[in-house]
Amino acid sequence: MSIWATIFDLEDNPPYMYQGSHVLPSENDLREDGWSVQLAEVPSHVTRDGRDDQPEDGVPWPWLRLSIHSEDALLHRKQVAELHQAMGAWLEQTGGSR
Repeated sequence: MSIWATIFDLEDNPPYMYQGSHVLPSENDLREDGWSVQLAEVPSHVTRDGRDDQPEDGVPWPWLRLSIHSEDALLHRKQVAELHQAMGAWLEQTGGSR
């Protein structure tokens, strides 16, 4: 049984196909059918000893699983904060200009 709980899923809005570093992407590009981008957390009630005796509405563990298709990466809270800052800056810079 997995300890991970999915909190975000782009299954219905799959990523675009990467065509190489020499190609400027377009919203008309093909999508990666069957691919998904997901985020998952470890809920607060999961414990290292395997017991399920903690409150379910507590603070999740400080780990986030980022999944793209069949590849997973685990990020600690500090890494997520850095990624959040970089993505936030990118969103502000691109602010609907194109």
